[in-house]
Amino acid sequence: MLTVLDENVVVIRMFGDLDLIAAPSLRACLAEAVGLRTPPRIVVDAEGLRFCDSTGLSVLMGALSAVRAAGGRLALSGAHGRFARMLRITGLDSELPIHDTATDAAAHLTRPGG
Repeated sequence: MLTVLDENVVVIRMFGDLDLIAAPSLRACLAEAVGLRTPPRIVVDAEGLRFCDSTGLSVLMGALSAVRAAGGRLALSGAHGRFARMLRITGLDSELPIHDTATDAAAHLTRPGG
């Protein structure tokens, strides 16, 4: 689930459903990613995500706090459909930059002041 892009950015690719059952796995993956680079720069790629519930959103909000506390940055890519709508409704889209591709998100995270 974890990949490293340009040795500076960790990409986590989500597939299937992000719900009560899958949330612990993503939470563990995000915790691992925070410790891989200093400061952490993490892209969560939602291109393969079919469904996300409130538990999944809670994991993302927790990850955002953890990444910021470590002096890093977190971005999303590939958010579409209902997931993108949930991000807008909850206002999480204003806290997490959303990009079309993981490559675009990584470029944003590695730009000074990005």
